[in-house]
Amino acid sequence: MRMPYFDPKRLSRRAINFLLLGLSLPPILDAHSTPMEYLRALHALLLEFETFQQVHNPDGNFSSNLVRARLPQMFKRATYTGNKARRASSANEIGLPMHFSDSSDVKAMTGNLASSATAASAVTSFPNTDSSDLLPGEEYTYLLTPSLPFDPDFFETFVTLCDVLIDCYNRLTSLISSPAVCTTALGELFTKTDAKLRKVMVAGVVRDFEDASRSGAKSEIGGVSRVVLGGLLG
Repeated sequence: MRMPYFDPKRLSRRAINFLLLGLSLPPILDAHSTPMEYLRALHALLLEFETFQQVHNPDGNFSSNLVRARLPQMFKRATYTGNKARRASSANEIGLPMHFSDSSDVKAMTGNLASSATAASAVTSFPNTDSSDLLPGEEYTYLLTPSLPFDPDFFETFVTLCDVLIDCYNRLTSLISSPAVCTTALGELFTKTDAKLRKVMVAGVVRDFEDASRSGAKSEIGGVSRVVLGGLLG
């Protein structure tokens, strides 16, 4: 019996969501040095991921647009904004002369830079990581939503995400230097975070297996009933 969980379209949508969660975990692993701050950030990320899954339901039709809606953005040049001081310092770092004695030198330099930029844009394109396909007002602080050029493989994504989650628990263990750190507040926050992780990661998989097992059991019981009743009536 083929489980509905292994439908290619559903797997693709689930893989996209799991990939976004996996991409969002490493910054939290590296950015926090105390267990309380770490768990707060991790719990906030899981809350955002739960909200994202509700909006972009893996069992619905909307989240499948996450890749297709962003494909046109993959070939647009990224726009970078910054102040003049930042642009000047960047130019100095790469060795561009910033002072000219003749205005013709400025025009020549500007023309060369413009032609170089045009040629570079024709050869190289940078992906636009703006979440242009998110709903109005849909913003996330911890959850990253980069552009995806293709649908990721579900099984590779799921296994890799499990490895990252193992690192998350190991990171928490390394942050707890002594039993004195394990306060009541920290324990409660860990319980909430662990429960949220089980909900967004494990609950869906277990539910599909339970539904498939229940359906298979009913089918087997129905077959046995027909055999038994057939023997009695015959």
